[in-house]
Amino acid sequence: MKSINKLLAIFLLSTIISTLYSSSGFAQDEAENTKVELNKISYRELLKIPGKDRELTLVFFHGLMASRNNQMVIDRVALREATNKITDYCIDNPKSMLMTAFDEYL
Repeated sequence: MKSINKLLAIFLLSTIISTLYSSSGFAQDEAENTKVELNKISYRELLKIPGKDRELTLVFFHGLMASRNNQMVIDRVALREATNKITDYCIDNPKSMLMTAFDEYL
């Protein structure tokens, strides 16, 4: 089960990285750094990610926070409510970092 979770985390991180760097504003040489600093993704950048990839990014961040908090059981209703609060926070603070909102509400 742990290897499935690790595979899922790698897949989601790959999706985030490829999405962030595939738009023309983020085009780069192969020689440039391809790392993404998760604590520096703004909500404005998240909004530029296409629909399904945006959802996967939010799922990834929820998983990241659950891992940081050593949380192995997730309440789906509480998760939905937290997502709504995070979304509202980010709409009110579009220049804020996505990680800040997750730290605030999870």
